[in-house]
Amino acid sequence: MNLKTLLSKGLMLLVIILSGHFVTSCTDPETTDSTKFAIFYSGVTDIGPSMNFNLNSPTYIGAAPSDFAITGITLDNETYSTDCFVIDTNSGSISLQNTEKLPVGTYKLTIACTSNGNRHEFKDAVTVNMLAPVPDGITVEPNEVTVDFTDIDNEDATAQVTTDNSTHVSITKYEIIQEEGYEYFAITQTGKISINKNYKGEIPPGKYTLNLKLTTGAGAGIFENAVTFNIISKPLSLIYTPNSVKAEKNSAYVTTVPVLKGSLEELAYSIKSVTPENAPITIDPTTGVLSLSENNGLEIDTECKVSISVTNKYGSTDFDEAFIINIVAFINPITTFSYDNQEEVQGTAFTFSPTEIDGDQVSYEFVNLPAELNGKLNIDEHLGVISAKKGNTIQIKNYTIQVKAHNAKSEKITSFNLNIKENENYFTYIRYGNNLGLDEAAEASQYRVNSANELQGLSLEPKTDAKNGVQLTWSVVTKHQMSGTTIDSATGKLSLKGYKANQCGVIIVTATAGKGTPAEVSVNVPVFFNFPATSGVKVLYSPFAFRVNPAKGGISKEPTLEGVSDPAKFAMDYRRTFNYYNVNGELVEGTVSASVTNTFLAEVFRAYYGDKNPNYGSKDPLSYYSNSTNLSQACAYVDQTANWAVKVNPGKWKNTDGVYADGAMIGQMTLVTNGDFSANSINGGTQVFPFIIWFDPNF
Repeated sequence: MNLKTLLSKGLMLLVIILSGHFVTSCTDPETTDSTKFAIFYSGVTDIGPSMNFNLNSPTYIGAAPSDFAITGITLDNETYSTDCFVIDTNSGSISLQNTEKLPVGTYKLTIACTSNGNRHEFKDAVTVNMLAPVPDGITVEPNEVTVDFTDIDNEDATAQVTTDNSTHVSITKYEIIQEEGYEYFAITQTGKISINKNYKGEIPPGKYTLNLKLTTGAGAGIFENAVTFNIISKPLSLIYTPNSVKAEKNSAYVTTVPVLKGSLEELAYSIKSVTPENAPITIDPTTGVLSLSENNGLEIDTECKVSISVTNKYGSTDFDEAFIINIVAFINPITTFSYDNQEEVQGTAFTFSPTEIDGDQVSYEFVNLPAELNGKLNIDEHLGVISAKKGNTIQIKNYTIQVKAHNAKSEKITSFNLNIKENENYFTYIRYGNNLGLDEAAEASQYRVNSANELQGLSLEPKTDAKNGVQLTWSVVTKHQMSGTTIDSATGKLSLKGYKANQCGVIIVTATAGKGTPAEVSVNVPVFFNFPATSGVKVLYSPFAFRVNPAKGGISKEPTLEGVSDPAKFAMDYRRTFNYYNVNGELVEGTVSASVTNTFLAEVFRAYYGDKNPNYGSKDPLSYYSNSTNLSQACAYVDQTANWAVKVNPGKWKNTDGVYADGAMIGQMTLVTNGDFSANSINGGTQVFPFIIWFDPNF
């Protein structure tokens, strides 16, 4: 589904929310990585019911799942029957179809699948919430905005959501429905809509009709076709693929449809010139498809160069030698085509080419590629080279792969076996345990320590699921505090230093199996440390490193307070000194301040402020009190209504390319115990670092 389709269709709103509940089957599930088998669907938000949409295959823990089925649907917790939800039995992807007449409400899907011979069922694995339209009296002025591609940063190219005073509608939250990764437009919390200045990619010319999700006192709803942004330009580029071909003497040839960059309004194609002039080449004025006539009389070795003029409502552009045809005596058909059977090692990069291929100007494509290989196995359409990246997650299995080779004369399909065998070096986890009584798989590794001697006295040795006899090479990087910490490169045993009272520590341990070989496998794990204050008030979270999926968000457990005589007089808020460190991600690490604006945290701040000038020295993006009238706009905050648990709002912790945080964030908090909850009082309160947000996009 392209972006324009996504933005322009829909009447009501579907919000697909990840339930996050892993429910075991009726049979005993196998265990992998010491955790139960589980599936996890990625979320899709804000989809109108008139649209068709595919919810991608789930990720999973354990052996590869298959034989998927929807075994139950409820509407508002009552059994419901509908054929709008269709699941692919092989991949687990879910299609939403013909949803126009679905009633408003909350739909929950129970999904069953088979893994390692066992049947599992996941109750309410996907939740679909269909919302009603927004109330009458809400408009956008103007309802169409035109902006020239060459002046796309024009600050006057905006529209404003307004309400009719007579309706008494109050909007508390504004959102634009956009495909993830293509957030071309932005909306402020005052309802001002504009081009997204923070979008790093290029926004193509075209018409974009936006649907809005608005939250009012009556709840959330959709404002369909609220405003159209028309980004206009004359033709900018014209690309045929391929743009140079061979054609057999006196044979016809027809090109593919070219890709034009530019406005499509009043679009027309014409031939500017052809060399040689007598070449019988024509163009479809509507599509730009070129045709060489049969029995054209062109001699062997003639090179036909075609220059094209493209005109639209906003101008005309000439594209010289946009397409070239070389006349040859004969185009060889494909008579021989094959790949050797392949055996590759789990998780490693590999590349292989056709063993035999004849024929000229051959193109290649997969035929009926197994669903579990989609996005993992790639083919070069012009060379037939098949490849997979290092660290790929192709499961151990023998796959039958079909590839079609075709040219103007013929086509041929061949099959071969791709056997992914076990990587002896493959392992999935490192654990150092914890001293807080936490679940090692989900919440390790973290330690609360009260002195430098206690830290140095810890004897931390790792557990892994590496196979017996596999040699691991260990290394450690200190990220926050912990200066002087070292690791035994052969055993992974940590020697810990770097205690600092009233602070937190973060280190990243890496273990590598098969180092320096093609089958090398590396796993990273963060190890967290909490050093409470030595006197006065102590704020003790357990876990203090809160693991959360940044796309889903979540709320931590509430802390235990020591040294607080009256909790009713206690308040705490994020204040300053925010730092982000990667665990497995590649975002720009570091802090955010008036002089540091190139980090990931700076991007998060810019997204929070929208079209306002960001204040990189402010606490506002993470403050409860600064966002108390609309807490959903905060990136995270200490929730004063939930006994100071930390709430991480979903979808906030990503850069402008849509890449989510995969690391840890530490920020200073300030607290008061005197009941004075004014801004000056809390901002000047006791400074603490009791908490780490651990972002894991796979959690």
